[in-house]
Amino acid sequence: MVDINELRGISSSEDKKKKELSEKEKKKQSVIEKGIERARPDLQGPEKEKAKEVLSRVIDGENLPLDKNIEDFAFIVADSLQTIENEVAPQNEYFNWMEDTHDIIRDMNDGNITDADIDRREGFLEHLTSRESEMRVYMALYAASKSPKAQERLEFLQMKLARLQQLRSAILAATKSKEEAEADRRAKEEEKRIAMEYQRMIEEQERKASLYSDIEYKASLMIAQTLIAMAAAEELDKANQLRKQRYQDYLARRAEDLRFLNRIRPDNSLANSYAKHVEMMNLVKVANTSQNHGHFTEEEQIRRNVCGAVLEYRRRDKEVPEKILYKLGVKSFVPDYSMSEEILQRNIETQSKADVIKRINELRGRQTNSFAPKSINRENIQSFDMNRYIALRTRGGNSVA
Repeated sequence: MVDINELRGISSSEDKKKKELSEKEKKKQSVIEKGIERARPDLQGPEKEKAKEVLSRVIDGENLPLDKNIEDFAFIVADSLQTIENEVAPQNEYFNWMEDTHDIIRDMNDGNITDADIDRREGFLEHLTSRESEMRVYMALYAASKSPKAQERLEFLQMKLARLQQLRSAILAATKSKEEAEADRRAKEEEKRIAMEYQRMIEEQERKASLYSDIEYKASLMIAQTLIAMAAAEELDKANQLRKQRYQDYLARRAEDLRFLNRIRPDNSLANSYAKHVEMMNLVKVANTSQNHGHFTEEEQIRRNVCGAVLEYRRRDKEVPEKILYKLGVKSFVPDYSMSEEILQRNIETQSKADVIKRINELRGRQTNSFAPKSINRENIQSFDMNRYIALRTRGGNSVA
């Protein structure tokens, strides 16, 4: 039977997921085969197929009884794969990424976007996505080995992948998509300011190892402010609709990257960075929430203005009253296991790990239901220094144009 959605050019989300999984599997098998051919060119026929099967299961995280031979083989293949793209030193590739990212952001915001600029942007993003898939395979192979050298390589790759994700996010946030650029090749002043912040972030990376810097956070806040300003507009033209979608995709993608980083490199500073990013996304969501299909009530307009004020305060390193964040419902829930032992040592009675996490988040001022907008009344809002916010807006200026 013909799929009507297919005729319309629309695929179901399940089909899309299957396609993505199939592409990832093909990529994984291609990387494995390339690594085996380089590390053990003597393996042929059934022996080679058996080696591919074992490594594939190792990468998928199956609970295999790994003996020393398999661990050593996984390490050798991973090492051979690393040298394919980086014949001199793996660090060199990262510095090339930085240079390319810097040039792409500059050329896409110089007021004259050419076809060559667009093609370079699209090709580089495709390259980074491909390299991410490959690096995840290397990381899984190194993780299978218990040798100190393998763990050292794994830690390096984790850092390198984090930088790749950060640079890719900078391009997605600071440059027009192909569709946007083809529709309008001029960069708005606001877009140029955001691009300059991401350029500063790249320059900062050359001086210190920052996986999520204060500059990146404040640039993201500018993007969130733009999205809230767009929510106030009665109607957006096509150019702003495309920009809005790009900014939303960027925030969601960066959140996914930070969540992944927290999973592979548990760290308090990264957990806090993720919490700040999620709070920012929640503010945008709350500001855009309307019960009447985009027609905001007076209370919803006030709530949107307060969300904008919180973002402005965050951008200027000003304190925001906790009760405002609770009333808005934007506090993020990020379990912090690092405090579990400290909490338990204080003789706080708990019955389960979930209780411990709940207590930790209570102490940290977090709440679980962070995405559901809460109603707020005028009395709550009056306690927030709205006059100061208006003064800041007047001096700083934020617009959709």
